[in-house]
Amino acid sequence: MTTTAADLQAYVNASSPADVAYTTKVVIEAAELVKTFVGAAAVPEAVLDRAVLEVGSELYHRRQAPNGIAAGAGLDVAPIRVARDPMVGAYPLLRPYVGGGFA
Repeated sequence: MTTTAADLQAYVNASSPADVAYTTKVVIEAAELVKTFVGAAAVPEAVLDRAVLEVGSELYHRRQAPNGIAAGAGLDVAPIRVARDPMVGAYPLLRPYVGGGFA
Protein backbone atom coordinates (compact mmCIF):
# COMPACT_ATOMS: atom_id res chain seq x y z
CA MET A 1 0.00 0.00 0.00
CA THR A 2 1.37 3.36 -0.96
CA THR A 3 -1.36 5.65 0.36
CA THR A 4 0.15 8.57 2.27
CA ALA A 5 -1.23 11.06 4.74
CA ALA A 6 -1.05 13.67 1.96
CA ASP A 7 -3.28 11.46 -0.22
CA LEU A 8 -5.84 11.22 2.57
CA GLN A 9 -5.62 14.95 3.28
CA ALA A 10 -6.45 15.69 -0.35
CA TYR A 11 -9.26 13.11 -0.38
CA VAL A 12 -11.01 14.57 2.69
CA ASN A 13 -10.02 18.23 2.07
CA ALA A 14 -8.02 18.46 5.29
CA SER A 15 -6.03 21.68 5.50
CA SER A 16 -5.65 22.90 9.08
CA PRO A 17 -2.54 21.86 11.03
CA ALA A 18 -4.71 19.77 13.38
CA ASP A 19 -6.29 18.00 10.39
CA VAL A 20 -2.89 17.29 8.88
CA ALA A 21 -1.63 15.75 12.12
CA TYR A 22 -4.81 13.71 12.49
CA THR A 23 -4.70 12.32 8.94
CA THR A 24 -1.15 11.11 9.56
CA LYS A 25 -2.45 8.95 12.40
CA VAL A 26 -5.62 7.90 10.57
CA VAL A 27 -3.87 6.70 7.40
CA ILE A 28 -1.73 4.34 9.49
CA GLU A 29 -4.83 2.95 11.23
CA ALA A 30 -6.67 2.57 7.92
CA ALA A 31 -3.75 0.73 6.32
CA GLU A 32 -3.57 -1.67 9.27
CA LEU A 33 -7.31 -2.40 9.10
CA VAL A 34 -7.10 -3.12 5.37
CA LYS A 35 -3.93 -5.20 5.73
CA THR A 36 -5.47 -7.30 8.50
CA PHE A 37 -8.64 -7.90 6.49
CA VAL A 38 -6.81 -8.80 3.26
CA GLY A 39 -4.31 -11.13 4.92
CA ALA A 40 -2.38 -13.12 2.32
CA ALA A 41 -4.84 -12.47 -0.54
CA ALA A 42 -3.39 -11.03 -3.75
CA VAL A 43 -4.99 -7.63 -4.20
CA PRO A 44 -3.85 -5.07 -6.81
CA GLU A 45 -2.01 -2.12 -5.31
CA ALA A 46 -4.47 0.40 -6.79
CA VAL A 47 -7.38 -1.39 -5.09
CA LEU A 48 -5.53 -1.50 -1.76
CA ASP A 49 -4.80 2.22 -2.01
CA ARG A 50 -8.44 3.03 -2.73
CA ALA A 51 -9.56 0.83 0.18
CA VAL A 52 -7.18 2.69 2.52
CA LEU A 53 -8.61 6.03 1.34
CA GLU A 54 -12.18 4.83 1.95
CA VAL A 55 -11.39 3.50 5.43
CA GLY A 56 -9.28 6.56 6.24
CA SER A 57 -12.13 8.84 5.21
CA GLU A 58 -14.56 6.98 7.50
CA LEU A 59 -12.14 7.25 10.42
CA TYR A 60 -11.38 10.91 9.70
CA HIS A 61 -15.05 11.95 9.55
CA ARG A 62 -15.97 10.10 12.74
CA ARG A 63 -14.20 12.84 14.65
CA GLN A 64 -16.96 15.23 13.53
CA ALA A 65 -19.76 12.82 14.47
CA PRO A 66 -20.14 12.75 18.26
CA ASN A 67 -21.92 9.61 19.46
CA GLY A 68 -22.01 8.37 15.86
CA ILE A 69 -24.37 11.13 14.66
CA ALA A 70 -23.29 13.46 11.86
CA ALA A 71 -25.10 16.78 11.77
CA GLY A 72 -26.46 18.09 8.49
CA ALA A 73 -25.07 21.19 6.82
CA GLY A 74 -28.32 23.14 7.06
CA LEU A 75 -31.42 23.49 9.15
CA ASP A 76 -33.49 21.39 6.75
CA VAL A 77 -31.02 18.47 6.70
CA ALA A 78 -31.65 15.62 9.13
CA PRO A 79 -28.72 14.21 11.10
CA ILE A 80 -27.50 10.79 9.98
CA ARG A 81 -25.82 7.92 11.80
CA VAL A 82 -22.32 7.07 10.57
CA ALA A 83 -21.31 3.47 9.93
CA ARG A 84 -20.06 1.62 12.99
CA ASP A 85 -17.59 -0.39 10.91
CA PRO A 86 -15.01 1.86 9.20
CA MET A 87 -14.36 -0.91 6.66
CA VAL A 88 -17.86 -0.60 5.13
CA GLY A 89 -16.57 1.31 2.09
CA ALA A 90 -13.69 -1.09 1.55
CA TYR A 91 -15.59 -4.38 1.60
CA PRO A 92 -17.05 -4.06 -1.93
CA LEU A 93 -13.62 -3.14 -3.30
CA LEU A 94 -11.87 -6.07 -1.63
CA ARG A 95 -14.57 -8.75 -1.95
CA PRO A 96 -13.50 -9.98 -5.43
CA TYR A 97 -9.97 -10.67 -4.13
CA VAL A 98 -10.58 -11.84 -0.57
CA GLY A 99 -13.70 -13.91 -1.13
CA GLY A 100 -17.01 -14.18 0.70
CA GLY A 101 -17.97 -15.02 4.23
CA PHE A 102 -17.71 -11.56 5.72
CA ALA A 103 -19.94 -8.56 6.33
